[in-house]
Amino acid sequence: MFFNGVYKKSDQEEYYMREIFKQKRNFILLCYPLGIICLILAKTNRDIAEYVFARGIYRVYGWIMSHINGIFPFSIGEILFLLAALGLAAFPLITIVLVIKSKKKLVTLVSSLRHLLIVLGVVFLWFMIGAGTNYYRYEFSTFSGLKIEKSTVDELYALCKELAEKTNAARADLGISDDEVFVSGLTNRERAGEAKKAMEKLALKYDVLDGYYPYAKSVFFSRGLSEFNITGVYFPWTVEANVNVDTVDYTKGETLCHELSHLRGFMREDEANFIGYLAAVNSDCAELRYSGYMLALVCTGNKLYEADKDKYFEVRSTYCRGITLDFAQNAEYWKQFEDTVLSEAGEKMNDTYLKINSVEDGTKSYGRMVDLLLAEWRANQK
Repeated sequence: MFFNGVYKKSDQEEYYMREIFKQKRNFILLCYPLGIICLILAKTNRDIAEYVFARGIYRVYGWIMSHINGIFPFSIGEILFLLAALGLAAFPLITIVLVIKSKKKLVTLVSSLRHLLIVLGVVFLWFMIGAGTNYYRYEFSTFSGLKIEKSTVDELYALCKELAEKTNAARADLGISDDEVFVSGLTNRERAGEAKKAMEKLALKYDVLDGYYPYAKSVFFSRGLSEFNITGVYFPWTVEANVNVDTVDYTKGETLCHELSHLRGFMREDEANFIGYLAAVNSDCAELRYSGYMLALVCTGNKLYEADKDKYFEVRSTYCRGITLDFAQNAEYWKQFEDTVLSEAGEKMNDTYLKINSVEDGTKSYGRMVDLLLAEWRANQK
C-alpha cells in the first residue's frame, strides 16, 4: 500500500473509485429498474396501466405540472429541450477537458459518466410517469362505446360524402368568400383558448377526458418544427401541449385539440387525432369546426383514394372552391420541406419513437383514425 510513506498512484485511484461508488447519490440510479418495473407492469396488465398509472399516478402528476407550467405563457418544455441538446453536445468536450486537467484521470472519467447515467435515469423514469405507461392503457373506444369493425368501400364512400357536406357547411360558417384562402382572425392565444374550451366541453360527454386543461403553448422555433415535419409536440416531462404556429391557419385548431388530448393520457396518435376531431367539430368556434372537418376529410379521402379512385374523385368534385384553395395552400407550405435531410430525419425519429412505445405501425398509425370515424358514423346511422 505504501511507498516511501505515501500511497502509490494506483492505490489512490482505487481508493477514490471506491469512494465514488459509496456516494449516496448513486441511489438515483435506481430510476432505471424502477422505470423498467413501471413499463413491465403497464405492458402486462391493462388494469394497472389504466387505473394505477393513467388515472392514478399520472393524473396527479399531470394536474400538478399543468397548474405549474400553465402560469407561463411560453413553453417550458421548449427551453428544457434546447438546454438538454446543448448539454449533451457539450458533455463530451467538457469531459475531455476535465480528464486532461485532472491528476486522477480514470476517476474523473468514471465520475463524469456516472453523472450522465444519473441524469438519463431520472429522464427515463420521468418519461415513464409522464407518457410511457399510458401507451398501454385501454383504447378510447372502450370509453366512447364505439365498435371498431371491418368496413366496406361503400361505407367509406358514404362517410366521405357526409364529411364533404359538413366541411362545405363549416367553410360557409367562416363568413368568407369561397374564392379566398382562409386566414384566421384569431391570435394564437385566442385560438388556444378556444381549443381549451372545446376540450372542456367534450369532457362533459366523456368523463375520462375530465381534468384541468392549460393553454397549449405556441413554439417559438415553430419554423424549426416544420423543418422536421412536426406540427405539434407533447412534452411529458412538463406535461405541456406544444403547437407549431408557423403552419397554415386552418390546420391549427385541430392540432391544438390533438395535443391537449395527450394531457389526458391518450398517447396513441390515431386516438389523439380522433379526440381532437371530436373536440374541434363540437366546438362553439367556427374556425375549430372547420379545422376538425378538414382533417377528417383528408384522412378518409386518402383511404378512399387507395380503395377506389373513381369514388374518391366523385366526392372530391363536391368540395367547394374554398376547400380546394385551402388544401392547395397547405400543400404548397409543406412542399418547401419535402425530401430534405431534416424532414426525413424527423419522420424517422417519430416513426422510431412510436415503434419503441409498442405502436407497431409507427407513423402509419395516424391513418387508423379512419377506423374510429367509421365506427362513429355507423353508430350515428343506428
